[in-house]
Amino acid sequence: MRGLRMIAILLRLAWPYWLTPWRSPLLRWRMETYGVRDAQGRLLHASDITAARFIRFLVTHRRALWAYLCWAAEGQASPRALRRLAS
Repeated sequence: MRGLRMIAILLRLAWPYWLTPWRSPLLRWRMETYGVRDAQGRLLHASDITAARFIRFLVTHRRALWAYLCWAAEGQASPRALRRLAS
């Protein structure tokens, strides 16, 4: 069940750029605030993030991203729990 919640979080973060998440303004902004740097060590602006830099970021920071997804999936309430809260 946690795996499905993790996928839902990924889709929500990339919406409506599911097939090209590096074009998502939200993900670009998050990468910019995370402190993505270019080869010379300069901080990148969100508009400078390309597909290659996005994929390199995913590979380089995969453990931190996995930990974030696990944390977010644990904190996300299940639909059953939400129905109980609504009634």
